[in-house]
Amino acid sequence: LERTLQALTLSAVAVSLYGVYQYVSGASGASAWVDSTMFTGISTRVYSTLENPNVLAGYLLLATPFVFALAITGEGQLTRIFYALCGAILLLCMVLTYARGGWLGLIVAAAVMLVFIDRRFILVGAVGLVALYFLTPQVILDRFLSIGDLSDGSTSYRLTIWLGTLSMLRDYWYSGIGPGVAAFNQVYPLYSYNTAVAQHSHNLFLQIMCDSGIVGLLTFSALLFTAFRLIAGTIRRLNVTHARRPASFYYLAAGAASLSGFLVQGMADYSFYNYRVTFVFWAILGIVAAACRLAISKDGER
Repeated sequence: LERTLQALTLSAVAVSLYGVYQYVSGASGASAWVDSTMFTGISTRVYSTLENPNVLAGYLLLATPFVFALAITGEGQLTRIFYALCGAILLLCMVLTYARGGWLGLIVAAAVMLVFIDRRFILVGAVGLVALYFLTPQVILDRFLSIGDLSDGSTSYRLTIWLGTLSMLRDYWYSGIGPGVAAFNQVYPLYSYNTAVAQHSHNLFLQIMCDSGIVGLLTFSALLFTAFRLIAGTIRRLNVTHARRPASFYYLAAGAASLSGFLVQGMADYSFYNYRVTFVFWAILGIVAAACRLAISKDGER
């Protein structure tokens, strides 16, 4: 399990370093990624190897909590410093995506992980958010505070797509229209508002319902509920039975944070069309299952 998390960390660092390089070198991207009239200070949004800054943000949300879990559980001060630096690289790349949903998901992920570790962090987190408001560069603050602002082109574009998708699901809620971009592109234009063109619904839950109907959405929701219940139950057991928390405790807290942050971002984006992000998501669920099994095994007693 540790080797798997180490591999996840090193690959995420490589992806992030490439993203930072793109920012330094001024890599070009699609003009639709940012409203240049509203955010004149943003010229580059990094996308690294994932071809889209929002997809990159989703990938980083899945990986980042586990990097910091390794920074907590690492043996020796140098090891912990190394993983902390790796986490800082991921955070820097996340900032450079300028993905507002990713930033919001990161805040939620951090809150979930810290609360699982110690509830007293709630107060620290509240103070930290106030401090961030005053310490964050204006261009980043303006970008974040524009969430929900319909004068922003990307926000109004998403709203239009959601309205069209909901209109479509009134007719196909029970079965969906079939999985994949091709099926969506064939049916969605018949329901689109203002002739808005889209490859998907820009919402994880709406898209799952488009792909497989209400049964697919309920199945996915049941899977997530089971995962979170398993994490919470195992963490509660470890808190009761262990005077010193094992590494699996922090891996489970990271799993809850990873999934929570990704699902929050999923309210405004759909990253499952990228098979690499899909693979990492299901790998995270596997890591969570392995950590739960480790926690209740004899090896988990250490």
